[in-house]
This record gives sequence, C-alpha cells and structure tokens, in this order.
Amino acid sequence: MRKVLLTILALFALSLPASAKIVDYIVAVVNGEPILYSELVDYAKENRIPDLRAARDSLIEKKILLTEAKEEGLTVSDKEVEEALKDFMKQGGFKTEEELKRALKAEGLTLEDVKEKIREQLLVAKLIARKVKSKVKVTDLEVEKVCRKEKSSSVREVYYIFTKDKGKAEKALEVLKAGVPFEKVAKEYSEDPITAKKGGYLGEVRKGTLIKPLDIAVWSTEPGRFNLVQTKDGYFIVYVKSQKSKGCDREKIRRELYMKKFQETLKAFIDELKKKASVKVYI
Repeated sequence: MRKVLLTILALFALSLPASAKIVDYIVAVVNGEPILYSELVDYAKENRIPDLRAARDSLIEKKILLTEAKEEGLTVSDKEVEEALKDFMKQGGFKTEEELKRALKAEGLTLEDVKEKIREQLLVAKLIARKVKSKVKVTDLEVEKVCRKEKSSSVREVYYIFTKDKGKAEKALEVLKAGVPFEKVAKEYSEDPITAKKGGYLGEVRKGTLIKPLDIAVWSTEPGRFNLVQTKDGYFIVYVKSQKSKGCDREKIRRELYMKKFQETLKAFIDELKKKASVKVYI
C-alpha cells in the first residue's frame, strides 16, 4: 500500500513538508510568487528529477501555467475535485477517505494537500484544453499522406547465388530453369559461404539498400522469379521470393500525428508564456 501511495503522490506532484534542518530561501520568483528551496527539493524528489536546475525549470513552467489559467478566469469546482479524488483513491486502492487519511498521515501529508494539488492539475488541464488541444487538428489528407508513404515502403524477401565464374553462373541458371529449388542450387553453386548454407537467403530488403546493380535487379524482377546480374565482383543470380507491403492503420497514424502536433503546440504555447512572464531566478 505504501509503494502504491508514493507512486500516486508522485503522479499528482504533492508537496512534502520541508525538513526542519533545511535553511529556506527563495530560489526564484514567478509572476510575483516565490519558489522556496524546500519546495524545489521536494518537487525534484517527487518527480524524480536528479538535477535541481532541471527541476527548477519544470517548476517554473508549472507556476507560469497556473498563473495563466487564473488570468484566463478558469476555475475548478469542489465537485470536480471530489470526482478526481475518487479516481485518485481508486488508483491507490483506497476504499474510504479515512483509509486514505491514515496513509497520508504516515507520510506527513493531509487530505487537503491532495485536494489542492488535484485542483492545480485540473486547472492546468483546463488551460491546455482551451489553448492547446482546441488548436490541434489532424486532417484525413494528412493521414492518407502518411499511409501512402508507409504502403510504398515495401520489402522483398531476397535470395542469391554468387560466383566469380561466368560459366558456373550460367550452369546454375540452367539448373534453376530445369525446376530445381533455388535453395538447393544455392547450397551447391554459391561461393558466398554465409548465404550458401542458408540456401542463398539474404533477408528482407528495402529499395536502395543494396549496391546499385543488385538493387536494380531485385526491384526489376517480379516476385517468384530470378535474374542474372553481373557486377565488378562477379555474377549474382538474384531470386525474389516474395514482396510484403506494410499495412496502413489509419487510426494509429491519426493518434501519432495528433500527439506530435500536440507536443509541438504545447511547447510553442509554453514558450510564449515564458516570454511574457516575470521570472527572476536566483540559483
């Protein structure tokens, strides 16, 4: 229970009481609101940020977002907090508020601490919904563009027989045309010891990944057929066994595009807020 509680407290960024041994001082002031050293240390600990400067920057962003939410006139009702608290308790496996209170007390916290942090989280969420999420749109055209690109990135299952001797290559080609399985011919005729023992298997190949003569041969040969090609190193009989085209999961693509746009829009929004915010940093 204690481990679950600590995990959830970290999720909601609860402020632990500062140690009595810490001499408090102001590390930054955001829009007139001071951030104390003890608050910064607790924030870093709760959010598992080992670098205090990185934790400071993250906490400053949080303060800026809260200030903006208030300036936008956004509020969170007690009812909303209570509903979120129920979810909080459900995640932690707490059946009653009394049970939660006892667990919080053991950590030096109160139920009001939890409610206050829940209120802050909801406030920031409302701000992001209004200023960021409302601006993020993914069109069907954007989804189809990615879909076409994914479909075009086909792979071919390729085998080959390599020999430096032209006569040997032609003999192998005759045997293949007679109907002998490619794998058997490769093991007998190929001078490439690595692929020969695997029946000539090279692997799944994408266009443009092989040397030019082989690449041209692979992608100009219909699946199920083989082709003889000469290179500066010798002779290759290329066999394209099959071709696979990647499927197109449009909903997955839409989600990925949305998340990418959301992250970019959120960063731009926070950067703009930082420009107009009054921030003084002392460490």
